[in-house]
Amino acid sequence: MTGEQGTVRVWRVRWWVRLLTVVLPVALAPFLLVPSLMPNPDWQQHGMPAEEWVWVGVFYLGLGLAAWSAFRARIELADGRVRVVNPWGTREFPVSEVAEVREGARGVEFVLTSDRVVAAFAVQCTAAHRGPEPRWVEVARAISP
Repeated sequence: MTGEQGTVRVWRVRWWVRLLTVVLPVALAPFLLVPSLMPNPDWQQHGMPAEEWVWVGVFYLGLGLAAWSAFRARIELADGRVRVVNPWGTREFPVSEVAEVREGARGVEFVLTSDRVVAAFAVQCTAAHRGPEPRWVEVARAISP
């Protein structure tokens, strides 16, 4: 699959990252729902103080946003167009406008012929990777003619 007419390629956040964003809040829930599991002796007897619930809510909101982001983010290559879906928005552009594909701080970056840079959160550029090459190189190879 090379991005020709009729072929669709999709890169998503790795499955284990998406799984972690779901498992972490579920794994922590028993500590909130059953106060005797908490390491704080005072909380074991009286439960969590009301002012702490605000921080728990903020924490779970953050975990929820991370899970939503991990499941939303993707790169789609179809019919000569690249569609980058990030938690903060979606960008779509023709493959012919891609001047360079490189690793970036927020993920793989597409440098367009207009010098605009579009970062794709779905494929992170990390120093450690499994396999013979980083994932972003696979994306670059699929998009380059």
